[in-house]
Amino acid sequence: MEKKYLEDILELIVQVTAKVTGSKICSLLLVDKALQELVLKAAKSESGSYNQKSPTPLGKGIAGRVALQNEPIKVLDVRKDPRFLNKKIAVDDGLVSLLSVPMSVEGEVIGVINCYTPVAYDFSEEDVHMLTAVAGQAAAVIKNTELRVMKEVVEKELEERKTVERAKEVLMDKKGIPARKAYELMRKQSMNTRTSMGKIAESILLAASFD
Repeated sequence: MEKKYLEDILELIVQVTAKVTGSKICSLLLVDKALQELVLKAAKSESGSYNQKSPTPLGKGIAGRVALQNEPIKVLDVRKDPRFLNKKIAVDDGLVSLLSVPMSVEGEVIGVINCYTPVAYDFSEEDVHMLTAVAGQAAAVIKNTELRVMKEVVEKELEERKTVERAKEVLMDKKGIPARKAYELMRKQSMNTRTSMGKIAESILLAASFD
């Protein structure tokens, strides 16, 4: 549920950005800190080939350089630029010019937005400022959404732990067994039924309420 909410936000951002900029393809890539690469998370594209784009290492390609340097880069023709890594996709999808801008919050780059045109176009400073502003607002939305999702996940995990603890106490009382044994019984039932510990605990508490 939480993951779907974030995915919807990312899709909305690329749809709106593509409309505002009139781009043939607009994509949003987020930084994977553990792998030190940019991963495609959402794209407004008329072709399916761009959606298969591989992750981009930080510092490599156009987007990788933008993420590492925290500075926009514009390219008149990606098919001829040696820095551009996906020339086959560019040819297949008819991509020519590119404006790539960092998505940063308080100096931290969390991703990159790419906007492509189907014909050669020299992006103006106004274009760069506009997309940079959009990227900054999008970054703030994503960061706030991630924090909200993280908060909800943590709260859910804490609530589940409390439920497990209460169920464990019920088993200890009903069966006269120590805490470790009660926990092992629930864990075994969870594995056998492929049901989460939280659900097992809830069923124990529900059954106890009828005693």
